[in-house]
Amino acid sequence: MTTAMRTVDYSTRDQKGKVAFYLCLWKRKGISLELFQNYWKNVHGPVCARLPGQYQYWQFHLDQYEGGIWPTTVGVDYTCTEEQLFPAIAELTFESEVERDIWFKSAAILMNDERNIFSKAIGYITNSGNSKTYIDSILTGDPNGKLDVLKFHVMVKKSPAVSVEAFRRYMIDSFAPAVIQSNCVLKLRLNLLEEVDTSRPDASGVSHYESPEKQYQAAFEIAFANHLEMKTFFASKEYAAAVQDQAKYVQQMLPFPEQAAYTFVYDGKMTLAGQRSSKVAELITNMGATNQLREDIVSLMLEQKLISHSNGFGNGSQNAANTLDFLQQSK
Repeated sequence: MTTAMRTVDYSTRDQKGKVAFYLCLWKRKGISLELFQNYWKNVHGPVCARLPGQYQYWQFHLDQYEGGIWPTTVGVDYTCTEEQLFPAIAELTFESEVERDIWFKSAAILMNDERNIFSKAIGYITNSGNSKTYIDSILTGDPNGKLDVLKFHVMVKKSPAVSVEAFRRYMIDSFAPAVIQSNCVLKLRLNLLEEVDTSRPDASGVSHYESPEKQYQAAFEIAFANHLEMKTFFASKEYAAAVQDQAKYVQQMLPFPEQAAYTFVYDGKMTLAGQRSSKVAELITNMGATNQLREDIVSLMLEQKLISHSNGFGNGSQNAANTLDFLQQSK
């Protein structure tokens, strides 16, 4: 089982991740969604996991946004245009801004690989204290695949009539406290997003730019045990309290269903997926191959796979391109 009783709260396991880097990711044209997902979790993810400074690194693979699941609030826009549709979110957390800066300085190594799978990568940061898990009764904090829960990643755009400060006060003083009063909610994690740094140049045709009017000011992750629990929550007094003044502060809210989640760094250490890829981690787990967890095996595999920063990313980029060709041929 992946869920626990609502009385059990694992939210403290996220406390050391005080700041975040939160990315909305669009698939590049010319590759299938299946190929995109396989490459991202099995090739790109393990490369990113090797960069210094990370406390947590999750990939969230999303289902298509279709609307109709989330109840509407009068005055709030739930319409998702084709341009706004994206199939993936990456969230990285860090113990401090210093650690995040270390990661940023090392992340140039990823830029040549972005062009293999992304057409657009919009990155938001959060300041200290603005990424918080309020409640988490999901037993598994470092998933490698689909969890046995119903989970959404909800993008929120503030009303132009209110300030960022007023919007944030609503989210942290009214919305979040009301939501977590409901026993139907297994998890609530909130990121209050800063403006996108548009000075970051595009990478090999991958757009890093988002105009201010299209940017989001918050994103939250919310989970339920099943559809019945979700529907019960939406009909509850707790949800009514959460959205009572929502239209005053929120212009748009887009809930994206989660298809699966993968963890590559956890508690500041590479997971098995980070070391060996999500697919290999799944095989080792399903086989119960405990010998693959031995220190000598781990050291051997990391020594062979670890990318040398001093060599640049030229060979790594070619290897990534070769892997993409292989994946395309083996479909």
